[in-house]
Amino acid sequence: MRIPGAIAVVAVMLHAPFAIAAPPPAHVWAGDAATYTPFARYGLEPRLHLAARVDGLRLGEGFTVDRYGTPFDYDAAINTQLRVGLQLERRWNWLRVLAEYEHDFLSGPVVGGGHIGGTGGQFVPDGDGYAEYGLRKLSALVSFGPYVTLGGGFMTSHWGLGLIANDGAHGWTPGSGAFLDPRGGDRVLRALLATGPHTSQRLTVFAAFDQVRNDDVLFPGDKAIQAIGGIKIGDVDLEPSRGKATDYEAGVYGVWRRQTASDEDVTEVGVVDLYARYRLKLPREMSLDFAFEGAAIFGETDLAPTTEFAKHDVLQLAAALRVSFNGGPAGAVLDVLYASGDRTVDDRSQNAFKVDRNYELGLMLYRQVIAAQTARSPVTAADRTLVGVPAEDLDRLPTRGNITNTIALFPRGWYRPIDGLELSAGVLIALAEVDYADPFNSRLAGGSPRNPTDGTPGTYYGTEFDLGVRYRALLYGSELTLGFEGAVFLPGNALRDANGGTPKAILGGRITADYRF
Repeated sequence: MRIPGAIAVVAVMLHAPFAIAAPPPAHVWAGDAATYTPFARYGLEPRLHLAARVDGLRLGEGFTVDRYGTPFDYDAAINTQLRVGLQLERRWNWLRVLAEYEHDFLSGPVVGGGHIGGTGGQFVPDGDGYAEYGLRKLSALVSFGPYVTLGGGFMTSHWGLGLIANDGAHGWTPGSGAFLDPRGGDRVLRALLATGPHTSQRLTVFAAFDQVRNDDVLFPGDKAIQAIGGIKIGDVDLEPSRGKATDYEAGVYGVWRRQTASDEDVTEVGVVDLYARYRLKLPREMSLDFAFEGAAIFGETDLAPTTEFAKHDVLQLAAALRVSFNGGPAGAVLDVLYASGDRTVDDRSQNAFKVDRNYELGLMLYRQVIAAQTARSPVTAADRTLVGVPAEDLDRLPTRGNITNTIALFPRGWYRPIDGLELSAGVLIALAEVDYADPFNSRLAGGSPRNPTDGTPGTYYGTEFDLGVRYRALLYGSELTLGFEGAVFLPGNALRDANGGTPKAILGGRITADYRF
């Protein structure tokens, strides 16, 4: 029996009598540090993070955003980030004090971006509404051994793989094969109480109360509060100075949230989010990593009322699986994502789960293509020549780059030929969980699903081929990362127009630069 090539390679690697020599993940220009090492003295650690990228998009013929053939154009966009911070940590026997300050003075697109012809759109990709800046952290934590931790102040929020709570600080790392360049992040004013870690399983229990300052759900003029509780065991990536890492970690995170819009519409929901991760150590310093996050959002909302339903039931579901193989100089990663969709806005339920914008799959499908078409939806739905009084809350129709209504597979591989240089490639295969439907076009069709270009949608968004190159260098512990990423997107039948045709191939790419001190 012949063994398939990929399996044969893994078998040889597992049984090789020597450790696999892998080039280091960073090229050391100067200094002794082999990894990113922030400057610190007397427990005080200043931080500087500079990032910039230039995005480009070449649209094929036939890519329009509405039933009228309105075009979407894109000028090269410059997107920047200037983040400064300061951390102070001191220990006295059982007492530990941690104080943090972090501020984004600039974060988001500053020049160029997407443009929609005619009367435009809302939240056009890399246009107005995407800049995020402001205070991220101004907080203090006081721990009395593992027994009690008290904390408060402005903090960022992150949990699991980042489907719901995502701090925008989990970008590309060596061996991730990721196509990521996050901005912004979830920010809260928080009061925190926690206990742990306890036992060798590192059991931690926590509770918090937040005033939400910024996240993907909060729109200008909205106000939101939330209560949080959770439990977690294990810590795969624990720093050696904190104790012994485990091969696993898992936890459950619960939230009650009340959000009030500027017109006094209220959304009250609960969230349950499960997370688990396991790292299997293989021979020859290789490893296999499994991570899973599943989330459910349920409750009620006054947003987007109709004549039949002044209030809507909320039930939204999402799940993500990530399997990563690290074979030394090369590896592979598989991301699988499910996010529920909503076939119609006219029934009692709201079912579209919007994954956090900083959880990215690929370069173009979600960030550009679907974001551009849904950015036009509030304008067409408010056309007074066709509707008497526009529906409420149309500004919440655009996806703004968030992934929603999808079943996606994103296998990719990476290879490190020399110190600090990493090549990656992947194929994003994306389907719609329910019909990719535009509310306005579907109403005009008598309730039959129609997509933004008035086509009868199939279930296949399309296929995206991604290529990436990253170079990472260390200078006395500070880190510089340069990158280039390119993509070709082949639209599927979910994007076909009223004549049954689909857009031509869409090309895009970006150049990135990132420096951390």
